[in-house]
Amino acid sequence: MSTAHTTDLTRLLSPRSIAIIGASDKPGRIGTQMLTNIASMFTGDIYPVNPRAEELLGHRAYADITSLPDGIDMAIIAVPAELAVPAVEQLAAKGVGGVTLLTSGFSEAGEEGIARQQALNEIIERTGVHLLGPNCIGYMNLHDGVMANFAIPPGTKIPDPGPVALVSQSGGFSSFITAASMRAGIRLGYFVSTGNEAGVVLAEAVEHLVERDEVNTVLVFSESLKKPEILIRAARRARELDKPIVLLKTGRTEEAARAAMSHTASIAGSAAVLDAVCEQHGIHVVHSMEELVDLGLAFQDGRRMPKGDVSIITASGGAGVLLTDGAASNGLKVSQPPTDAVESIAAQMPQPFYGSIENPFDLTAQVTASPDTLGNVLETVRDIDAYDAMAVVTWALDYPGNDRLIEIYRSTEKPVFVLCTGYMDKFYAAGVPIYLDPARLMRSMAAVAKHSQGPPLDTATAEDRAPRRVERSTGVRSLLEHDGKTLLSSYGVSVTRERMVADADAAVAFAKELGVPVAIKAMSYAIQHKTEYGAVRLGLTAADLPQAMEEMLAEVAAKAPDARIEGVLVQEMVPARLEMTVGLQRDPVFGPVVAVGLGGVTVEIMAAAVLLHAPFSFETAKRIIRGLLGGRIQTAARGLDEAELDELARIAVAVGELAVDDPSITELDVNPVRVNDGKAVAADALIVFEDDRGGAA
Repeated sequence: MSTAHTTDLTRLLSPRSIAIIGASDKPGRIGTQMLTNIASMFTGDIYPVNPRAEELLGHRAYADITSLPDGIDMAIIAVPAELAVPAVEQLAAKGVGGVTLLTSGFSEAGEEGIARQQALNEIIERTGVHLLGPNCIGYMNLHDGVMANFAIPPGTKIPDPGPVALVSQSGGFSSFITAASMRAGIRLGYFVSTGNEAGVVLAEAVEHLVERDEVNTVLVFSESLKKPEILIRAARRARELDKPIVLLKTGRTEEAARAAMSHTASIAGSAAVLDAVCEQHGIHVVHSMEELVDLGLAFQDGRRMPKGDVSIITASGGAGVLLTDGAASNGLKVSQPPTDAVESIAAQMPQPFYGSIENPFDLTAQVTASPDTLGNVLETVRDIDAYDAMAVVTWALDYPGNDRLIEIYRSTEKPVFVLCTGYMDKFYAAGVPIYLDPARLMRSMAAVAKHSQGPPLDTATAEDRAPRRVERSTGVRSLLEHDGKTLLSSYGVSVTRERMVADADAAVAFAKELGVPVAIKAMSYAIQHKTEYGAVRLGLTAADLPQAMEEMLAEVAAKAPDARIEGVLVQEMVPARLEMTVGLQRDPVFGPVVAVGLGGVTVEIMAAAVLLHAPFSFETAKRIIRGLLGGRIQTAARGLDEAELDELARIAVAVGELAVDDPSITELDVNPVRVNDGKAVAADALIVFEDDRGGAA
């Protein structure tokens, strides 16, 4: 896959020269803090702009933007909203590479603010200037010494730059996450606040950071999501580069979504769809700031767990049991050590010894108080090939055993997570991940294992195949079932043998030709859900058809007197031990999403389904569908066999391709899909369009 990405934000986020519009030296002003922060670390050229000063913090001050030199990489704007828009126009004319607009009073601030942001959008679109904000707190890039934010007060102790980047729409909360991350031992190299996203959106910042060599993990806090296709593209690229993306999304409830709308004036979208898209494309979804920080800590040293088998070393039996529970509940293995390792450890134990040389290895305080013995045991366990990670329990006390633990961490490429009773500077300095709770430790370790063992990322795109034109009659908003199944059949879907007939004689003749029980259905453009109008009869023989047709058409006429009947569909009754459904929905953010789940009458009883963002590959469809009902859809006694899973996956791919080919399809429901004896057959289909123009929209 090409490494090219849409937006190069290098001049904005890694500038070599910076202008501060609204710079000041008066206490309490944002312009003062911005200039102080920039001057504290940045080694490039600094250009303060203030009409009432000749010099600020030892730097020549410029009276206005027009007096600045051309081609400055990045400009910070810290002036009132009514002055900010013309400032962006002037900076674009001066060839600035990017603008960080801190000012509020735009789309989040009523009609006047909305109009102001529209004017800003027009400038961005016309000039191509890369703008961060408005209504943001700026950003931090420690790798290049850029403290272009007012979240971190001057004089704050700044850690060495590290491989973790944080991108957040929320300005205030991003500073909160930044502080929590640093407190937990995460070595942040970047944080970027996107604010109202008049220019650069969250997904573009993520995509840019994924490509940076100095970044190996990206943490994301999202209130809404613009340009989701860029986030998906970034996820694919991150998977290629083995760089985890961890996402915390607000607005998961209707109430929270409304709050997000008022804050950022953006569409929130469906939480279920977001989760499915992230699962499909390898993004780790978390549900709290605590989890976001925990996974950032787990991923930052770049270590992996291809086997998911963890050794647990503890001086506390209770802690060992909790860690074992946490491992098992998160899908990790806690296998027993080989005999030679047990014998080696036993030979080193003091006598009498009341611990356990199993996994978990309960060494008791008697052993952990001896740095040499502890170190030797840790080395032995470290070298057991079966284990690809270590979880070690210690105390926040400055005793020599912790030094040996740090040595072990540095001596291996395996993840080594420490359960500790408190934060310790020496562990921070060494980069050892510290967790204060067993459940959090194992949940984080399981995320590393999941990432390490993840399947190849689905690279299917809409450009991989030539779109087909979907034809339909002018003035029609939906297809008759027969026409819908004919269309699906052209995409490779297995459908029932059937025929549209005009009278009972034709129905009887076709039923005799089939030689199996049949169903009949009254076809009308005015009737989409046929059972509600009595428009279906099932399990009929050829002899049953004349009377059944007469009764069915009479019932339809009584319940839907204005419905014009186009004909009667006669179709074979396909055997089924399991009924499934494949449907389409269009999410306001992500677009076409295919749902695969239990079908027939069970769909009303148990809404069990998995979601796939279209387009997707056959392999991805199989993988996602296999996880339905926690995997029981295939492992249960009457679950899908491999051939049936293949067939169902092909139907899902076909529906996804059809949804991409014709964006005007608003509803597509293949229900039931009758599964039996290695086959999956579409027995009914409803396809509805957004308009009545005919042809593809």
